[in-house]
Amino acid sequence: MSVVAASILVAFVFGGTAAHAATFTRGFVDDVWFDPPADGISQQAWINRTKAAGAKLVQIEVDWPSIEPKAPKRGASPTNPAAKQFVFTGLDRRVEEIVSNGLQPVFLVTEAPRWAEAKGGTAAEYASGSYKPDAIAYGQLAEALAKRYSGTYPNPLKPHRRLPRVHYMQAWGEANMNTHLSPQWTRIGGRAVNTGASIYRGLLNAFYAGVKAGDRSDLVLATGLEGYGDAPFTGFERTHPVTFLQNVLCLTPELKRFKCANPAHFDVLAADPYDSFSPITHAVSDLDASAPDLGRLTRVVKAGLAAHTVFPRTHKPLWVTEFGYDSDPPNPTAGTISTATQARWLEQGLYVFWHEGASTAMWYLVRDQTRPYDVNYFSGVFFRNGKPKPSYNAYRFPFVVMADGKTVQAWGIAPAAGTVSVQFGTGHGWRTIRTFHRGAGQVFDFTSPKLAPGHYRATVGSRSSLAWNY
Repeated sequence: MSVVAASILVAFVFGGTAAHAATFTRGFVDDVWFDPPADGISQQAWINRTKAAGAKLVQIEVDWPSIEPKAPKRGASPTNPAAKQFVFTGLDRRVEEIVSNGLQPVFLVTEAPRWAEAKGGTAAEYASGSYKPDAIAYGQLAEALAKRYSGTYPNPLKPHRRLPRVHYMQAWGEANMNTHLSPQWTRIGGRAVNTGASIYRGLLNAFYAGVKAGDRSDLVLATGLEGYGDAPFTGFERTHPVTFLQNVLCLTPELKRFKCANPAHFDVLAADPYDSFSPITHAVSDLDASAPDLGRLTRVVKAGLAAHTVFPRTHKPLWVTEFGYDSDPPNPTAGTISTATQARWLEQGLYVFWHEGASTAMWYLVRDQTRPYDVNYFSGVFFRNGKPKPSYNAYRFPFVVMADGKTVQAWGIAPAAGTVSVQFGTGHGWRTIRTFHRGAGQVFDFTSPKLAPGHYRATVGSRSSLAWNY
């Protein structure tokens, strides 16, 4: 019996309670679908691999400087997607490529062009497009994007056809990091003020208004919050995600409302809980939000809804918009986990996200990048040459057996519609101990006060998950 992703089952207690999604959507963050063919593998082949893995979503990063490199001229419409200041041709092609293959794009609209940044920044801040971006201009770009990709806009290169629809728009990347949005902190009256949060609130609200003006039915995702932060003015300039979210939502550390202009508007809460540890490892600080601590963020949002500091006053789904783990091979750097551990942590991560209330998660990357190892990333579910890692099967058919307090939970996501069988390994093969009828992407799970030690797996038709050792 081959057990590729074996794991010792350990007791792990989650905090709080969360509504658990019946269907869990997966996606990828990458550019592999648009890069020139490498190692004899075409763009279409990578799209096919993406679909075969069970992904439904594909992040397309919309770099503002590439789309609007120069400010609109006087008299030009800043929200008309046909205006001359916009350069949409490359983005049009990317959207068409993804949608024509049955995948859904998620726009991440980030990084200000120099003309849309305030004066007074450093060279590094201007290089990263992070310094006090112009919220009004950002909102105008959002409106132009929503109009162009509403599903009704004529395709300039294909007469009598329309550009595809993009339903999901995310406002800025990891805005609680100064490399993405600056300054994070300023000194006012001798005290540290989380300036980054107020800057981001302005960007988010302008973006939300712009998107809704372009297409009311689009969904606006808040920034994917980096999971860890630092004390102000320590040189790292990452704001703790809980602190940042509290300030964006005009809440004190005690979750009481404070006076601020324009309460935050968004549809979906997002997090990017990257970690150097396993996805069952809690963050030390209560202000950080690693994988099993995402409830700290949803708790802030619930307080904001109750205090009328976040709108619309409807439930905010939780998405993990980026996470991943490098593997060795190919990255030989000390401390990099094995491909078997990468697979185990991937499916553990999906389980933990679901347990914390998330309904969607996007993995970074489909394919490993190229050397050097200290610059690029090797978290693909495929090696560079197209060979799948164990994490490919973990992504395609996630299945875990985890202890939660005094009970044991078997959990997974069906890769296809049919009868899901949870099986126990015996000396003579596999014995089915529980069955479920599920559609593709639907969650199956059961809890038990006690399971016999041994190997467990799940199957649907001819497909089987990796096995877990308990």
